[in-house]
Amino acid sequence: MFLVAGLSLVNAGVRWLAGLPAPQARYWFAEKTSPGSPDAMDFFTFRITGSVDETALRAALRTVVGRHTALRTLIARQSDILVATVCEPDAVGELLETHLAALREHEQVLRAFAHRPFHLDRDLPVRALLVRPDKADDGPAHLVVSVHHSAFDGWSATVFFSELGAAYRALRHGGPLLVGPPSDYRRIWNAQSQAETQQDRRDLLEWARDLIGVPDLPLPQGPVPATPGSLGEQLVVLSPRRTDLVGEAARAATTTPNAVLLTAWVRALRALTGGTDFAVGLPVSGRTSLASVTAIGCFVSVVPLRFRAVGGVQGDLGQTVAGLAKAMRFQFSPVERIVGENGVGDPHRTPLCQVAFVSQEQTDLSLRLDGVSSVYLPWLKSESAFETTLEVWFGKQTTARIKHRLDVLDQRRAEHLADLWRDEVDRVTEAFAGTAR
Repeated sequence: MFLVAGLSLVNAGVRWLAGLPAPQARYWFAEKTSPGSPDAMDFFTFRITGSVDETALRAALRTVVGRHTALRTLIARQSDILVATVCEPDAVGELLETHLAALREHEQVLRAFAHRPFHLDRDLPVRALLVRPDKADDGPAHLVVSVHHSAFDGWSATVFFSELGAAYRALRHGGPLLVGPPSDYRRIWNAQSQAETQQDRRDLLEWARDLIGVPDLPLPQGPVPATPGSLGEQLVVLSPRRTDLVGEAARAATTTPNAVLLTAWVRALRALTGGTDFAVGLPVSGRTSLASVTAIGCFVSVVPLRFRAVGGVQGDLGQTVAGLAKAMRFQFSPVERIVGENGVGDPHRTPLCQVAFVSQEQTDLSLRLDGVSSVYLPWLKSESAFETTLEVWFGKQTTARIKHRLDVLDQRRAEHLADLWRDEVDRVTEAFAGTAR
């Protein structure tokens, strides 16, 4: 049996919880305990200039949802198990709502829609809203697609909006709707599980056992509210010269730039907090089969990497490289088992790891609706389960964003953490690539 925050769950293997793929069950549980939690939902907003064919858009949404079982799944609890019911494609109801509003009111309307809770036993985990200006000459329209993470991860967004644009174009011009097979989330997840050998499973559990007893990171904290605090952010930009040195250091150490940047993040957290043993959450795609590449569903997992103070930049980078290798091999961690064996911690803090490191490969999404212009509008979420997260975009120059809960780090301390990370990037690169300035 698994124990997740007091709920008894049937153990069907470490990758399954209560009869569902573990990520799907985790986000169902998040929705039940905190309805409408921003951590369990996501939304994608586009500004649209031009005349939208509303009939084609409605049909395109139903077409895409009809192709992916995860988007047609209802989840209900029955005793100690969760039962997933997949609706037939022709049973998918209306997914698009419309609203007329003055342009100055669009953001308020969009956010209210995006934050509406999902009732996963009766609501499909995707819905959309098209907000048009209330006057013909009053500016652009806006489209928001709200999704629940029980059925959708970051990778899914690229698949979803690519297919939505293709279906919209085909419906307007009479071409073939979509190519490629539809996806069955549960079947793909099971196939990935079955592809593991017994040795793989033993290695996974051995790695997980190393996370037993990891202490909380002693981040500075003020009074902790009953719900996660609102977020602040701190932008950090590494110059092209610094970025080149990160690449040189990675090549000299036979590793990747992300390993260098993560090592600097660990060292900065250690310098800020004095913590010498803590875990950092690393989101991984969880997609290890060819079929998963074009599938919509929640495959993503946060893999905790444990960092101990072992002495010196070389030792820190060595821990990072070893941890990343395991994370890329397994693409999954049995978090529930680890948390259960660690015992009950502070309920106001994320169990096991309070900080995260996210390597971003794209800065925006593309929705190509035939005959109109659309621009993706990224919005910072109002809450996060992680207390502090470093997001990095490695390119010609490295752009990073430290997202932090304001009840944990005020703006001054967040700025100090940004300075520490920049300094530690220099120290790591100096150790492998010479002078960093």
